[in-house]
Amino acid sequence: MKNGKNKAGTGRESGRKNAPKPIGDRLLTLQDAAEVLRLSARTVREYVSRGEIEGRIIGGRWRFRRADLDAFFENAPSDWDFAGKNGDRD
Repeated sequence: MKNGKNKAGTGRESGRKNAPKPIGDRLLTLQDAAEVLRLSARTVREYVSRGEIEGRIIGGRWRFRRADLDAFFENAPSDWDFAGKNGDRD
């Protein structure tokens, strides 16, 4: 550390292309994500495998950003049937 500056204060990272998106508030678990979307955990995993929801395995567990779940919801077709298997709606 010279002249009171460290590497973090140099601003080198601000010029990086393809910088990762900020995490935001906190990461959600698979169950949290399922509750937010009002889907089963199995359905959320299926959407992840198809690339429709972005998620990561961290420490052997699925983690999701709330912003990614919101984007998934916003991009869902307006005529999408959110009814349960029995046709129940909340």
